[in-house]
Amino acid sequence: MSNSPLFSTYRGGENRVTSSMIAVFQRLELSLLERLLGACAQESALQLVAFVNQPAGVGASVPDARMSAQFDYWFETKTVPNALDQTQLLEHHKNLTAGAKHERLFIVTPDPEKSSVLDSLDDERVIWFNFRAMSDAIDEILGDTTTFVGEQTRFLLRELQQLFIEDGLLDFADVVVVAARRAWDEYNERGVYICQPDRSFRAGLTHMGFYAHGAIQPKIAKILDQRPEPITFDLDTVKELRGGTAIDQRIAVDAIEASLDGGVRSAGQPYRVFVLSQPNDDETVTLALPITNTTKAASGRTWAWTMSQRYTRLSALTKPGITTTTELEAGGG
Repeated sequence: MSNSPLFSTYRGGENRVTSSMIAVFQRLELSLLERLLGACAQESALQLVAFVNQPAGVGASVPDARMSAQFDYWFETKTVPNALDQTQLLEHHKNLTAGAKHERLFIVTPDPEKSSVLDSLDDERVIWFNFRAMSDAIDEILGDTTTFVGEQTRFLLRELQQLFIEDGLLDFADVVVVAARRAWDEYNERGVYICQPDRSFRAGLTHMGFYAHGAIQPKIAKILDQRPEPITFDLDTVKELRGGTAIDQRIAVDAIEASLDGGVRSAGQPYRVFVLSQPNDDETVTLALPITNTTKAASGRTWAWTMSQRYTRLSALTKPGITTTTELEAGGG
């Protein structure tokens, strides 16, 4: 993202997306903000300020004009899919005054579809939309040649879109596909994925795929557990985890003990561990065929689809007829 002072102010904050979004709203013309929120909410009657010529006043008063504003908008944003909490939303709903038509509770998430959690809020003033809807609304506004939008406003809106892209809020990726020359065999044998301690992954992932032998392999495992903190591979950790949950025991046996006994990893070193559904579990998605890599470099030479990790969507991977990475990308993956 660019070094815009507006956004760099919030860059290190816990919720920089919300802070940046509100900072942009503060700088938009009211008519433009009305249009943006109205498009997101699919509510054409949304109005922040009313301008009336010769309004009826008190008694015989008929002034030349009146400009008035009465609205109260609340926002709850989530940057991780499937993160809405019913209890929290019910508490937020208490901020709306019964019968107050000028009040709204806007709920913004990266989810592709409205969550069933919102079914408990039977109030038309509670409005959900996703970051994709806001990005599309920005495109519509900036592409409208009949509406003048200043250069500074264009810059801010495009920067906001770029922030959404950088934080993975527009593509709804729920699958990470890892380069798996060795990891594919390890997964088939033990149902785990082990990597470097400092490896970072996008939030909101539900499944893991494996890119090996020039193709995305047909087993797409469900992620049952991923520890954000590295785990030290030694006998003390094995002893500690053996007395824990079923997941703890799988980490102890399938990840640590198997690695140390096989000599494939160093004792005393930390690693990140993903516990996955086994290849033949019902939770594992099995594709009809491997998805063959057809990605080409500029020279025409086949290029690896991923050299580390790459994100895609489960719905794209499981579309009928997807057999190549070119078809996968064309299908939204």
